[in-house]
Amino acid sequence: MTGPPAWLGRLASAVSARLGRESGAIRAARPLYEWTLDALTLRRGVPVVVNGVERLRVDPRHRSRFPSSYEPEVFAFLRSGVGTGDVVLNVGANVGLYALCLGRWVGPSGRVFAFEPGPDACRLLARHVRLNGLADRVEVVASAVSDRVGTAKFFTAGFEGTNRLDRPNPDAPGAAMLTVPVTSLDRFCEDRGIRPDWIVVDVEGHEAAVVRGARGILAAGAGRVRIVAEMHPSLWLGAGEGRGAMARTLADLGLTAVPLQGQRDPLGEYGIVALEGGHPPASGTR
Repeated sequence: MTGPPAWLGRLASAVSARLGRESGAIRAARPLYEWTLDALTLRRGVPVVVNGVERLRVDPRHRSRFPSSYEPEVFAFLRSGVGTGDVVLNVGANVGLYALCLGRWVGPSGRVFAFEPGPDACRLLARHVRLNGLADRVEVVASAVSDRVGTAKFFTAGFEGTNRLDRPNPDAPGAAMLTVPVTSLDRFCEDRGIRPDWIVVDVEGHEAAVVRGARGILAAGAGRVRIVAEMHPSLWLGAGEGRGAMARTLADLGLTAVPLQGQRDPLGEYGIVALEGGHPPASGTR
């Protein structure tokens, strides 16, 4: 994977270390440096390596969103489990770190549906898919996901991962409000004739709604569908939920939260979990 000359990166790092990464001089020079990277790579993206394994090409202005070490336990769990030919629903894909890796792991015969309602993040996600030659297997879906179908308010701070549905994230003051389409995973899969193998969720507090909206998928899958979800207990009340609502949702669907990042209390601490099926989901309507 070719990229800009190594000496340029070393020089930039040395200057940044000397002056301070967030100094006025570095902030002023950053756009020119990023333009230079874009030009030197002929707008084909700069190479990054995630967790020492996945080599990706990304927009140079957003390379910091693809760190060299990213959620290693979760990354390893997904990499070891997702197989060639799998169908993955990536809900809350943002600018695409997991969507791109999942696209590599499912291979040419698999499919990844990357849901991202934020217009800025969605455009960048689509560019990253193209830069990595994954358009044949990663489809960008410009929609939010919940347990209902229609439209909803979406609060966005551009490319940030704090964007969320219905209410602004306390961690992102000043977020702009947009109206975006909303679907449920059951409806989406029914309309497309899809039977997913994996659901990967990062939706800033709306985890319970996304899972409830997959009731039909889980019932049809009979324990075959695997779910990985980033849990945000501090945001559940703001989403009209709460620990009790999450616990009831999981119990109703026969799911158990298994920590992937060492949490002692997966329903009380922030962290990513695997939602494993303990018994067939309770009956219900879509």
